[in-house]
Amino acid sequence: MTSPAGESQPEGTGVAVQPRSVRPISGAWVGGVCAGLADHLGWSVLVLRVLFVVLAAAGLLGVALYLALWLVMPRQAGQRSAPGLESGARRGLRPGGSVALTPVDLGVAGALLLLGVGLLWLVQASGWGLAPPALAAGLLATAGLGLIWWQADHASTRELRTGSGWRRMVTPLLAQWSTITAIVAGLAALAGAVVVLTASLPGLGDTARTVLLVGLCVGGLLLASLPWVLRVRQAFARARDDALVADARADMAAHLHDSVLQTLALIQRQASDPKKVTALARRQERELRQWLYGETMAGGSLVEALTAELLDVEDTHGVDIELVSVGDCELSGDLTAVVRATREAMVNAARHSGAGRIDVYAEVDDDLVSVYVRDRGAGFDLGHVEEDRMGVRNSIVERVKRAGGRAIIRTAPGEGTEVRLELPR
Repeated sequence: MTSPAGESQPEGTGVAVQPRSVRPISGAWVGGVCAGLADHLGWSVLVLRVLFVVLAAAGLLGVALYLALWLVMPRQAGQRSAPGLESGARRGLRPGGSVALTPVDLGVAGALLLLGVGLLWLVQASGWGLAPPALAAGLLATAGLGLIWWQADHASTRELRTGSGWRRMVTPLLAQWSTITAIVAGLAALAGAVVVLTASLPGLGDTARTVLLVGLCVGGLLLASLPWVLRVRQAFARARDDALVADARADMAAHLHDSVLQTLALIQRQASDPKKVTALARRQERELRQWLYGETMAGGSLVEALTAELLDVEDTHGVDIELVSVGDCELSGDLTAVVRATREAMVNAARHSGAGRIDVYAEVDDDLVSVYVRDRGAGFDLGHVEEDRMGVRNSIVERVKRAGGRAIIRTAPGEGTEVRLELPR
């Protein structure tokens, strides 16, 4: 079921699932807290902003509440657009996703600022407000945290997702000089708040003052760095999700290459034989349905699966394949990738080597599974394989690598080819 707002609901219940509130960064005045709450509660964003300003005049209560919600409410993740639009935005051909404040927004912000200053003066003049040192320390701490947290919200995390080593941690901080300047200014404001607060307590002894100073410094640094830590965690989680999506796409491309494209090539060569073409098409349809609906590969062990693939390649390509095995083990998900890579190696040898026989050797040890595919045919120059040729690179090397193993290919023109696949157990 789907609610009118587009949120999913559990089937069989009439209770809508309340979405979690997030902070929209695009068009936010400061941290996007008011805009996020307004969208979540269905209130007017102006009403919420006035409410926070009024509470801020009451002992900076609204400021503390705003900062707490800034930490609790997650930053709204940017939505991926079409690749062409992203490319155009990077080259300046299309506007980016950020929304600049309009003159109306600036006028309203100025009015709210005057309202806040007036209310704060009124509360302080009436004697109901904070002590002047505490008020100064609170305003300095708010300004410092706001500067640092705003940079955390707007810093680019591309290097965190795609970089490696120390660069992925430092690059977001060094991307722009304005980021460094803002962070330094924010830390200076926090230091000023600590100095003002400790200086306003003359009755403390030296030991107590030192302990208080160290505690405030540590607490300020933790608060300043917390949004950066959360942003880094989100970036790493997104990088992990992107890697999973990329692996799934690579697996799909490898499977389509090994099955559909290979069958189409066979159909082209045997177009004059309608019965053979029909048999190939039916077999490919059956295999594709099996793969789409998640059925496991035939064969309960590694040797049985290799034998099934061997017989199929022999029947399809009319070449003799000899299998020798030492040891056996149950077929797992990672070993399935090795079996499919072995099939692709056998198909490549049958199609391109010109050899009348292919040798396959499988060995299962306590800590390693090894499969060798050897032909004494034409061979090829591995360094001159074109980038768009997916059989060796994607269907063999990258497939075994994603499963946690490695593929080693030894070949040369006129010397045949040997493909060695290894997977730790």
